[in-house]
Amino acid sequence: MALCLLAVILTFWQHTARRGGRDSAPERLAQRVVWPLQAVITSATEWSHDVVVSLTRSRSLTQENRELREQVDRLEAEKLQLHAYYLENKELKDALGFVIAGDAKGVPARAIGRSSSPGGTMLTVKSLDGRTIEAGNMVRTQKGLLGRVVTAQKTVGEVLLVSHTDHAVPGVVQRSGDQGMVYSLESSDYTEPLLQMEKLRGEADVRVGDIIVTSAISEMYPPNVPIGVVIRLQTAPASSRTLRAVIKPAADLGKIDYVLVVRGAR
Repeated sequence: MALCLLAVILTFWQHTARRGGRDSAPERLAQRVVWPLQAVITSATEWSHDVVVSLTRSRSLTQENRELREQVDRLEAEKLQLHAYYLENKELKDALGFVIAGDAKGVPARAIGRSSSPGGTMLTVKSLDGRTIEAGNMVRTQKGLLGRVVTAQKTVGEVLLVSHTDHAVPGVVQRSGDQGMVYSLESSDYTEPLLQMEKLRGEADVRVGDIIVTSAISEMYPPNVPIGVVIRLQTAPASSRTLRAVIKPAADLGKIDYVLVVRGAR
């Protein structure tokens, strides 16, 4: 009942004020109290909306930043891998400067092990590009002949080195054309692996410093592959009418890393 009476009074008050062209006192009071409160509520609502949007964007940006960091990490890893490939390729090219890309006969390989045998050290090599290695293939470095593959299984081969007692190759003095057989020199006078060239006639033109290369009469190797350099001349033990040339191998037999396996050399 009191509320109804209050409503009637307020309504009458409002109509009376409107006839006079002004707002009633209760209306002015409401404007002064309620409207600022409404403005505060509206501002708080808008602020809350902005906060929600900002948080949503922040989570989205955080996810994007995480994905970008992961992408950068992947690219950095790929960059490092490519640099590693570049260094390995450069090392390979430095070691095998004569290798021509796409050469069907040249298979780049790397030494992966050594083993002992009664006649000397055997070398194990593995193809770097997946091509097969075959028995009879010549093996060399940029500097010269290493030997030949005697057994092979797909990409891996066992190499009989020129310093092995079972290895022999016809050689020729590059300067004069004199020929002889080159094989391992077994002597306690030398600490490094050396070779010897015999069956040189006494009148043969061979000197210290001469380069010995493979002969065209070889059935195993192509001609003109460097074997080594003459470091000493001796009279052959079997006959005073023949010479023996002591040869230092062109290839460093004590430090073998990258090699070239030449398929179908002959």
